[in-house]
Parts: sequence; C-alpha cells; structure tokens
Amino acid sequence: GGGCSVVQQHPRYIAAKKNMPVHFICYSQEPHNMQWYKTSEDSDELYELDHSTSRYSIERKHNLINFTIFRIKYEDNGIYVCDSKNLTAEKKWPRLCGTELRVMGHSNIQQIQSRNTLKDAIIIIQSILLVIFISVPMLLFLDKVSDSISSTGAVPSFITGLEVEQMATYEDITPFRDVKAKWTVGEHPGEE
Repeated sequence: GGGCSVVQQHPRYIAAKKNMPVHFICYSQEPHNMQWYKTSEDSDELYELDHSTSRYSIERKHNLINFTIFRIKYEDNGIYVCDSKNLTAEKKWPRLCGTELRVMGHSNIQQIQSRNTLKDAIIIIQSILLVIFISVPMLLFLDKVSDSISSTGAVPSFITGLEVEQMATYEDITPFRDVKAKWTVGEHPGEE
C-alpha cells in the first residue's frame, strides 16, 4: 500500500519446518538507515534485530538488507518488518508492511499413526451414521405401506400407477419354424 512505498520487503509470508534456514530481503535506497524488527500478532512489543548473532545474520549491501535465521524455532513465529532505525527509541510503530513467519513442526511416526487411526474412526462412524440415516426412513416407509395394505386390503393410490406391463409368458411363445428363404429353394433373389 501507500505506507510501503519507501521499502520493499520480500517475501510477504513464509511457512517453514523447524530447524530450516529462512531469508528475508528488504530493498531500500538507504539500507544503512534501516533495520529489522520482530513483533507477534497478539503482542504490542517490538524487538530490534540490528546486529548479527549466533542464531541470525544481518547483511547490508548496495540497496538491500538481507536477514537470515539459520535454524528457525517455534519462538521465531511472528511478523518481521524492515523499517527505519530507532523506532523503539522514538516510540513509533513500523509501517504495516512485513513478513509473517510460521514455523511448522516435524511429525513423528507415532503422531502420524494416531492421526490415521483418528481418521479411520471418523470414517467408520460416518459410514454407520449414513447407513442408519438411509435405512431407517426406508424401513419406516415400507412398514407404513405394509400397514396400509393390510388394514384396507387395497393397494394405496401411490402404488397403483406402478403396475407391471403385461408380457407374454413362456407358454405363449410360438415354436420357431425353420422357413427357408426363397433364394435357397432355387429362385434367384432378383426374380419376382
């Protein structure tokens, strides 16, 4: 937006697994007057990240500041913002442009198996409920139809239109006669 025109930051969102390295890049005309800050979504605190440490490095070049965290941890979750130096001393808040970092965990075999077991249980419960919700109304409907037929002795009006079409039975079929075609008897098919 308009508040980000002085500084361009890349990327805007990173989701990475724990212990992986991540890189943030800030493009600015005056990289020596800029620095990195970290804040959380639910926090009003702003942490300055101005000097390299054993966990991260800050490298200033011609028109950019590269911020690298070597091995991310869960406590690295947050929003990283590149803005002018001394914001905390001046009690200012950085611009709304930043990069959100989400640290994802590794799943072990036991966690994966427990998730699969839970999924299987949910599928079985859904199948049972589906059978119940389909079969119970059908059984109630059939019970209602049979009660209607047995009490009145007549077929209900909604079933009368479902009569089976009259078809010939096996006894009604005439025996097949082997009739020879005219041209097999000696006549030519072109003659009439």
